[in-house]
Amino acid sequence: WLEEAHSLTIKQLVERFGVSGMTIHRDLAQLQELGTVKKVHGGVVLVPAVGNDGEKVVATVCAMCNHKAPAHTNVVITWDEGEQSTYCCPHCGLLALRRGGKTAVSALARDFLYGRMMNVYQAHFLVSSDVQLCCIPSTICFASATDAAKFQRGFGGDMMSYTDTIAHLTASHHSMSHHHA
Repeated sequence: WLEEAHSLTIKQLVERFGVSGMTIHRDLAQLQELGTVKKVHGGVVLVPAVGNDGEKVVATVCAMCNHKAPAHTNVVITWDEGEQSTYCCPHCGLLALRRGGKTAVSALARDFLYGRMMNVYQAHFLVSSDVQLCCIPSTICFASATDAAKFQRGFGGDMMSYTDTIAHLTASHHSMSHHHA
């Protein structure tokens, strides 16, 4: 949302997410620590990504759905022939792993709260929470089951393992394709 609007007010965030202003301030403080946003009086602005040379980084596009692949939610898969693919969110990254035809050498996703890359096979996922990233059903990644459970209490959704998330996403895409046929 912030990538589209470039700036948002605390009031807009409180209304959209249905949480207290204090929760918004706390979450924005974490995002500011990661360097993705800057808190300003009454709101927040997006910090443009810059490379080592100081130039603004051009956004990576998801190899699955062609949405922008933001650094704070992306999944990076290295395939056996050395090719590396970036996906906008765990939803697309997991579907790419499920697709077959290629063998993944590594699959890394970002922890939603702390931004650290982790092995996707060991992650804990929250599916269909009130936080909509880009793809539906929204799929958010956490390194810790405790963090996922805390986030779930505030934003709902179903906590799942890698295997269960793959099965759920595959089933939801399968049922959607039958509805459109």
